Amino acid sequence: MFDELKKKLSGIIHNFTEKEESEEPSQQQPQTAPQETQKYEVPQLQPKEQNLEEKPKEMMPPPKQKNDEVNLSIQTKIKGVFLKSIKLSDSDIENFTEELKISMLQSDVSYKTTEEFISKLSQSMRESKYDSKNIGSQLKRDVKGALLEVLKINNSGIDVFDYVLKRAEEGSIPVKILFLGPNGTGKTTTIAKVAYKLKKMNIPTVISASDTFRAAAIEQTEYHAKAVGAEVIKSGYGADPASVAFDAINYARSHGMPAVLIDTAGRQETNKNLLSEMQKIVRVVQPDITLFVGESTAGSIIAEQIKELSKAIKIDGIILTKIDCDAKGGSVISIADTTGIPVLLLGSGESYEALSKYSNDFIIDSLLNN
Repeated sequence: MFDELKKKLSGIIHNFTEKEESEEPSQQQPQTAPQETQKYEVPQLQPKEQNLEEKPKEMMPPPKQKNDEVNLSIQTKIKGVFLKSIKLSDSDIENFTEELKISMLQSDVSYKTTEEFISKLSQSMRESKYDSKNIGSQLKRDVKGALLEVLKINNSGIDVFDYVLKRAEEGSIPVKILFLGPNGTGKTTTIAKVAYKLKKMNIPTVISASDTFRAAAIEQTEYHAKAVGAEVIKSGYGADPASVAFDAINYARSHGMPAVLIDTAGRQETNKNLLSEMQKIVRVVQPDITLFVGESTAGSIIAEQIKELSKAIKIDGIILTKIDCDAKGGSVISIADTTGIPVLLLGSGESYEALSKYSNDFIIDSLLNN
């Protein structure tokens, strides 16, 4: 995942710390005598058959040696000759961060987030001293530190499954979890994945088919619920979604079901009527956890959608779907910085097991791994 941004970040760091090949005599300089050390012995043939198209390893010339010269300004290079640790010049830092900035913008990181990120990274680089022979790994360290600073909001997120388990052990049930988000993001499938995970924890669930607007939404909910062994409470199309959710909660309470997962119709942050309907559901249901389900492939625009929606409805966490299809990777960074709402879970594929807990280290390693 995140292949595009990963390649760009790693490429920028690699290019900035590009090793230069040591000078060797070229064929255009015949007056330079060959080095005495470049002598090769003819290997003795073994009795067994040999592949005539392959050169024996003993006949292959030794690999070209590379030194650790760094592609930096002349002034910085001169300092590196005499000092073990150096500070990068302002021009070095500006060149590095400007290229990084362009790559981040191209990878769907929002402009505001990119500017703040580059500012913090530049400050960190100015305060750092670098081993003149190991600048690349230290640059990666600084980039990782700046990314962690942006993503730190995700450390404060609730663990949905632990929360439900503790409430079930305490007998404080049912736990009401409301799912919202635009159509087509995999919301209903994600609900089924959560129900499947809870079932594996011996926690039965009830799914409220409160999307009474979209065609075939109820049938889709029933299909997934049957596949994962969850109960479904439904009504007809056009029914009040809040009343369906209310019935599901009462059913769970009377049957001792620990969790109610409430599906809803897709909502756009600009549709005031749909937002008013959602606010009514919130008033009736009073959810314990409200989760926004969105596509990681939506780019930086998803961060603004969540931010606007959160002005009308309190959102406790975010589930990003189709994470396996996200080649750019900028959406996670933008969401963390723009919304202040933690990403809790990551979904990929159609398998009910394809739902994992969010990890900052996972995201950063995916971006920076060479």
